[in-house]
Amino acid sequence: MSYQLLDIAGLPASESVLFIEGAMLAANMTCHPLPPETWHPLLFGSLDDHAEKLILTHYQSQYDVLAQPEHAFYAMFAQFSTEEIADFAEGFMTVWPLIEAGWLEASVSDGTHRMLQGLLTTWMLVIDEEQTHQQMRQAGLTELPSYDEMVPNLPWMIQEVFASADAVLTGGQGNRLNPYKTVSRNDPCPCGSGKKFKHCCLN
Repeated sequence: MSYQLLDIAGLPASESVLFIEGAMLAANMTCHPLPPETWHPLLFGSLDDHAEKLILTHYQSQYDVLAQPEHAFYAMFAQFSTEEIADFAEGFMTVWPLIEAGWLEASVSDGTHRMLQGLLTTWMLVIDEEQTHQQMRQAGLTELPSYDEMVPNLPWMIQEVFASADAVLTGGQGNRLNPYKTVSRNDPCPCGSGKKFKHCCLN
């Protein structure tokens, strides 16, 4: 299933299309119902009914693509520069505070929490790796990941977090996807912990 970026021509967008796409990804990872009026003002000016419909249609389109076992959502990252991915990450992190509380209340596996932390760390690293490393050192961490090390794992991290959030939101595991089909038990875990997969998020 292919993926088309939102066409922001004619929309009162205050940010770039990649920023908006990142913000929508965060909104699609909510564990609780998220009314559009809570996050639309972070990205757009005053919206008429037509613009509101276009945005919600694209938001649903992104969800539909992510919900497919095989899709082209991640292919776009290979086409972007680091600066463009940073723009996407900043959009994600702008909406994330609205989503975070639901995750703190959600009952999900330790592996999923590690994937979520890996995803957030990856976004922070691409936005400002030096500052993120400084914060990690202040927290007592000595093994500091780099963005280049983490970015290949974005597909697994995004898919795991999205699928887990969707399962919590819909109240079941029926549509849960397997994001690890290409990860073997002895491979490094996609969450970036440094452990083998079988000793980390596989459990």
